Amino acid sequence: MSIPVEIAEVIIRKKAQYGRYIDTKQWDKFDQVALPDAEFSFYDTDGSILRAGNTPFAFPSPTAFTGFFSKFFMNAQTLHMFGPGELQLTGSDEVKAIWGMEDEIILKHAMGLVEIRGGGYYHETWKFEKGDWFLKSLRLERTYQKTSLVAKILVFFDRYLRLSVV
Repeated sequence: MSIPVEIAEVIIRKKAQYGRYIDTKQWDKFDQVALPDAEFSFYDTDGSILRAGNTPFAFPSPTAFTGFFSKFFMNAQTLHMFGPGELQLTGSDEVKAIWGMEDEIILKHAMGLVEIRGGGYYHETWKFEKGDWFLKSLRLERTYQKTSLVAKILVFFDRYLRLSVV
């Protein structure tokens, strides 16, 4: 179903805010973008759920998502970029969206030696509630990831030796 321009503009703006709020560490503003029960999940290039140590990147709410990533990205510089979205109105109050994305994560104070860069596609559902559009679900499916050698070593220690260095 064709999507009205006014709806597309709101969702495109809110998607931009999603990335900016992450990169500028404005975790307290996620209630402007996502519903309180929005779900977030992130998948690796092989289809498995991404993990940091024993923590799977699957979050049942924005509170869980921001609680984890505010700590995970505390000592990182990040950049999230999105391509034009494919938006489809699936009901009077629902839009399905797919966005191409690239992201980069660089640990501060590591002289640029710890870096992860990747890309993929966000698959999202947006809902109209209380007179505005909000993210209801987000699933990132990575298609590639490039990790610096030092980052690979840290992940190895964390994953296989359980030293919890990342």
